[in-house]
Amino acid sequence: MEKMLEDVVLRAISHCFKCKLCAIADFHGSDEKWLALCPSGSYYGFNSFYSPGRFEVFREVLSGEIDCGTEMLVKVAFGCQLCGACYERCKEVSKVELDNAELFEELRSVLAERGWLLDAHVRIREDVERTGNAYGASEKLEYPSSGDEVIYFVGCTARYREREISEAMVRVLNASGARFTVLGDEWCCGSPLLRTGQRDVASRLIAHNVEEIRGIGAEKMVFTCPGCLKTFKESYSDLGVELLHASEYINSLVSEGRLQPGKLKIALPYHDPCHLGRHLGIYDAPRETLELIGVEVVELSRNRGNAWCCGSGGGVKSGFPEFATWTADERVGEIRETGSDIVVSACPFCKRNLEDSGVKVFDLAELVSQTL
Repeated sequence: MEKMLEDVVLRAISHCFKCKLCAIADFHGSDEKWLALCPSGSYYGFNSFYSPGRFEVFREVLSGEIDCGTEMLVKVAFGCQLCGACYERCKEVSKVELDNAELFEELRSVLAERGWLLDAHVRIREDVERTGNAYGASEKLEYPSSGDEVIYFVGCTARYREREISEAMVRVLNASGARFTVLGDEWCCGSPLLRTGQRDVASRLIAHNVEEIRGIGAEKMVFTCPGCLKTFKESYSDLGVELLHASEYINSLVSEGRLQPGKLKIALPYHDPCHLGRHLGIYDAPRETLELIGVEVVELSRNRGNAWCCGSGGGVKSGFPEFATWTADERVGEIRETGSDIVVSACPFCKRNLEDSGVKVFDLAELVSQTL
């Protein structure tokens, strides 16, 4: 790590009060219960897995007090979904711009430079280098193209694992008459590698996608994956293209009269994805989309900035599957408290991990497409 960046990181770490309010939601729920907010600390139980303890581990790595990549160090560094809940609390309490998730990504980058990585994350890098996607899939799926007004960036998960999401979004785009296209040679956005500290390979993916996008000349790019959208907003150069989540774009299509969805007339709980909510600040748009199609949103006990993570982010689903499952099980219990075995979300990763824990998950695009 460069000396200047190291100084910035150490100053940021020093702002942590060690108050540990980052571990709980900022309100009392029903029956005045304390509601946990940090999956990592709640699951592992040791201070090193909460934000204040992880900061101290980072400081000791930079100072040289920790100088070997032990199994426990790697678990502390990578056993976190980077959900951002700790920062959501810290910025309210301390008023300091201390973006915990970004700092933990810096920690992972330092470890990656030293070769201290999980085998599962190395395999993802190898798959991406070989195939251009995080799942190592060799097939090239074709999507229809009707023009260059809008680019739909599909993303690895909606393309290779949760295809019903991309198929639904294509139906929505077709129904609206939008002139859209999908990149002919779309590569992984780079998010899985950036979140696991493997920035060198991610930069090559970004360069490839930028070249593909600039050759089209579109006005807008639409994403059904908040992780892809976050990566484009934070790690890609200015493309001269408006970047929108599917909910934002669908809402604009309805307001312009280009899309006329029907009404479902049902009530369903909504799960806030971490990348969409805490990281990008998009809370209202998905709820507005659901309202437009006649879905009454049932709020979960922990919602919006206090939402409990689905469990799959930050490389946890691949690196620590039991932890990912436990986190999802906690959320599923909260969903079932509403009396429902169905939940709506707006992220392919959330859909995948929550369904693995036994509930039916509909993506926003799927519900909208059902009304057309």
